Amino acid sequence: MMNKSLVAALAVVFGMGAGPAIAQQMAFSSSAESADPAASSAIVATQQRLPRQTQPLEDGRVRPFSRIAIGTRLGTLGYGAQIATPLTSRLNLRGSANFFNFGYGIGVDGANYDSELHLKSGMVSVDYYPFHSSFHVSPGFMIFKSNAGATMNVPGGNSFSLGDATYTSDPNDPVHGSGVMAFGRTFMPALTIGFGNMIPRHERSHWSIPVDLGLAYTGQNSMAINLAGSACQQGFCMSTSDPNIQQNVVQEQNDINESMKRYKIYPILTTGVAYRF
Repeated sequence: MMNKSLVAALAVVFGMGAGPAIAQQMAFSSSAESADPAASSAIVATQQRLPRQTQPLEDGRVRPFSRIAIGTRLGTLGYGAQIATPLTSRLNLRGSANFFNFGYGIGVDGANYDSELHLKSGMVSVDYYPFHSSFHVSPGFMIFKSNAGATMNVPGGNSFSLGDATYTSDPNDPVHGSGVMAFGRTFMPALTIGFGNMIPRHERSHWSIPVDLGLAYTGQNSMAINLAGSACQQGFCMSTSDPNIQQNVVQEQNDINESMKRYKIYPILTTGVAYRF
């Protein structure tokens, strides 16, 4: 230590001839080497950057469309997929596509019916979170491209009802036909409430299970019936195109459409599993 101090002192003295800059540099080097190693470590430690704290999304400003989440969807609209992105800290924009095909057969009043249901729909909604929880209210709209229908076959000799009359299917030309349902709207307003946030506001949260319950307004739906073949009454057979039979067809059709006026909403109950990226 004394040798180093002596060198520093000589550097200061003889540095007059070599230049003040060189002398000062040698003196600073010597003093730095003589410093306490513990103090040097402390200085180095203070120069290290602290790890950056990740701020939860719920405590900060959420940028629109800054995240994305995708998920499955299953319920009364069928099966499909959904996607969501944030708009603000309390609003998400969500869209979904749903599909469902179903068919079954049933016998009623001596006639055999084979029914088919084909559901295709898309839905766009805004999820509003009024509280600091996963509860949300979601107004939106639904595009409904679906159809439902049934075919009818009455084996020869079987009796069936049509309007207020009863007929027997002609064994030589059995009665058959179809019925097609026309939905009143393609573009439907919808409203749901539920729990679950596809865009969790906690940075480390990725998975969610959204559940929604609500309805869509379908408007007035209607049924159209068409028959072919021959029907018999009191031993006399006639084509189903006969005006008397067609009158009963119209009555049956009107009765069905009148009863359908009570059903102008489509129930929505869905759930799924979603992942936020």
